[in-house]
Amino acid sequence: MIISRYLTREVIKAMLAVTLVLLLAFLSQQIVRYLNYVAVGKIPTNVLLQLVSFEIPYLLALLLPLGLYLGILIAYGRFYVDNEMIILQMAGYSQQRLLKLTFLIGLAIGAIVLYLMLSVNPLISEKRQQLMDSDEATEHLIQTMMPGHFRVSADGQHVMYVEKLSTDRTRAQNVFLAEQKAPSTSGGQPAWMLVFANEGYQEKAQRPGEQFFVTTEGYRYEGVPGQSDYKITQFRKYAVRLSQNNVHPTHEADEILTTAALWQSYDNPGHAAEFQWRFSMGILTVLLALLAVPLSAIRPRHGRYIGLLPAVLVYVVYINLLFMAERWVQLGTVSIGLGMWWVHVFMLLLVMAVFRVKIKA
Repeated sequence: MIISRYLTREVIKAMLAVTLVLLLAFLSQQIVRYLNYVAVGKIPTNVLLQLVSFEIPYLLALLLPLGLYLGILIAYGRFYVDNEMIILQMAGYSQQRLLKLTFLIGLAIGAIVLYLMLSVNPLISEKRQQLMDSDEATEHLIQTMMPGHFRVSADGQHVMYVEKLSTDRTRAQNVFLAEQKAPSTSGGQPAWMLVFANEGYQEKAQRPGEQFFVTTEGYRYEGVPGQSDYKITQFRKYAVRLSQNNVHPTHEADEILTTAALWQSYDNPGHAAEFQWRFSMGILTVLLALLAVPLSAIRPRHGRYIGLLPAVLVYVVYINLLFMAERWVQLGTVSIGLGMWWVHVFMLLLVMAVFRVKIKA
């Protein structure tokens, strides 16, 4: 028990260190992506922190299997290089006991991954979608504007400019707005509408999902660039309907569904693929943990990290096969019965083959 606790502690320490580094790297990538959304006005800054926090459990479910895999390789590899593993084997701690201990560790981490995939991530996906559909996320045009800078809408048909913003960033002063009209049926050059106003503010429409930018005390110009037949209209109040970004930094829509709902509609290829993907991450965790045992066997004269490169290549092939199999199930190329399970069977055969080669060696 003392040896088992010692080995478990070293594996967990290495796993946590690797997972933390990977989490910070991937989380930084997500932060950059969200900051880009903020810069172009697709999401407001007041929901940025919440969106980033929603990514943590999703990333943990993906990175914990890899962290455990590399953690076992690093921890056991150090034991082999320092001759500790040979001493443990001479003391009666056989490969079978090491494999059993690793299997139990893999089961424990796999249970955590399954909990994240089956329960936490669907709930987080639903919360994220609710946040992006809420007024807090949609009523953000003024908040994302930068005084003195032009901003183009997501559809490329609106250009906005404001000179100043109020302290609470709810009203803009000296507003310029350009909107491209739909081209005429004759195929001529499309007309443009220009608005110059003293003030502007955002207003929510009665219909769900619609937003208007209301301008006051200004002029409206409409016509085709380069032609003299244009119209000038003076107004006290003029509202422009804003296009919806439809850019939700979320994952697939099926991820919002609970696991029970996916099972009830299992005959749907998309739901079946998502259902199998959630369980595949738990299976992947255990199989990678078992594979790491023979791959970590390094001769004392070799470097402790010599086995990481082929091990990482195996992981890349494994995870990409799962991605391909999931896509094939969604498209109906592979039957739901075969689904993604064949990838795990292939991986199990590979683990058995590697064990047999190591035993003979």
